[in-house]
Amino acid sequence: MVFKQIILWILLISVVFFSFRVVYGLLVFMFKKDKTAMYVPSFNRHIRLMKAHLKLTRWKKLVDLWCGDGKAMRFFTEQFGVQCDGYELQRFPYHYGKLCNRLLWYPQLKLYKKNFLQADIMRYDYIYVYLLPNQMAQIESRIFKNMNPHTIIISNSFKFVIHKPYEVIKNIKWKPSIFLYKK
Repeated sequence: MVFKQIILWILLISVVFFSFRVVYGLLVFMFKKDKTAMYVPSFNRHIRLMKAHLKLTRWKKLVDLWCGDGKAMRFFTEQFGVQCDGYELQRFPYHYGKLCNRLLWYPQLKLYKKNFLQADIMRYDYIYVYLLPNQMAQIESRIFKNMNPHTIIISNSFKFVIHKPYEVIKNIKWKPSIFLYKK
């Protein structure tokens, strides 16, 4: 009986915490002045889709732009063995991601609390983005101008405005979900 109550309390706390993360992301996005990126963790269905279809080379470097808590970075490191860096401006996702990386033993992941526009994206082999369409349009020209010719961009859920993907990965309902780009 006590065991069941402990399990139920853990489940309740998990649901409340996840709900808090999503609500926090929405509130911060609505009220912040710069409208950079809303904090929404990558959905597990997108993670499973990338796991099934992506073929990334081990030991290459990946950058996650506006990485939130680094959930996608942990997936890429665990699944493909790539070295990941992430950039996040919001305080809560950044500190939560640092805590998760420490508790889940991912010391090799680097999270930076600064704008990715200050980063040298030329040194990365993969760029991962999970941003809304208006943010994708804002960063598109800068990314394609400053990335390496061999770099692959992995876009979760949303397309760029000008550039066309060289490959589109569709979900089980045949809706485009993951878009892959080259220069």
